[in-house]
Amino acid sequence: MDRGWLLTLVLGVLVLGACTWLMVVGIRRIRRRRERERRARILPDALAGLVPLVAQPLTSLAGMIEKSLASLKSLTGPDGTVTLLFSDIVGSTSLNRQLGDDAWVQVLRAHDEIVKSVVADNGGSVVKTQGDGFMAAFRTPREAVDGALAIAPALGADDEIGVRLELRMGIHTGVVISERGDYHGINVTLAARVAEQAHGDEVLVSEAVHERLEGENGLRFHARRRARLKGIPGRHRFYEVSAR
Repeated sequence: MDRGWLLTLVLGVLVLGACTWLMVVGIRRIRRRRERERRARILPDALAGLVPLVAQPLTSLAGMIEKSLASLKSLTGPDGTVTLLFSDIVGSTSLNRQLGDDAWVQVLRAHDEIVKSVVADNGGSVVKTQGDGFMAAFRTPREAVDGALAIAPALGADDEIGVRLELRMGIHTGVVISERGDYHGINVTLAARVAEQAHGDEVLVSEAVHERLEGENGLRFHARRRARLKGIPGRHRFYEVSAR
């Protein structure tokens, strides 16, 4: 009896130990499987969480690019040219010093809003701002000239500006390269150089613009002048234009 009891006890301990070991091994295997499954879900879950965050900005960017390209296409004239207007404020540094930074910023804001509004009203689009100046594009030379001639009166009629601003403006038309909402090429440089030749309160146009608009109603071209332009060979003709 004693030997049988002892044998039964030993077998029971062995069985219990084996069961315990199997249970521990099973639990570890289950934990490892769950850990592998959890790690496998981390990247997809993270990517799924990023999709809404990335999709909206990308959609907005695509819409902006599409809108910009459509705008650039619409500003190309029937002959494949774009007319560019450059403007800047004469003596802006002196005005800034005279008014102080805070007041000058307010003047610039009012100036910017007026220029953008006038450009849009005349069928154009502001391409970019350059300090106190603008680069705008129009489908035709007439729209650009009409827009330029309307800017000065609009500035003078705005009470928020409070000071008299003199603008020099230059207009040129030609074939350009459009890329990412901007324009490039020799004709862009030429348009900027025309503006540099203008005096305060003057709208100066290139020979190319003059040829297209000479004789049109409501416009008067004044005595031409010639000058060499930085980086562009030869001497070039310019004409001051005003409303008739």
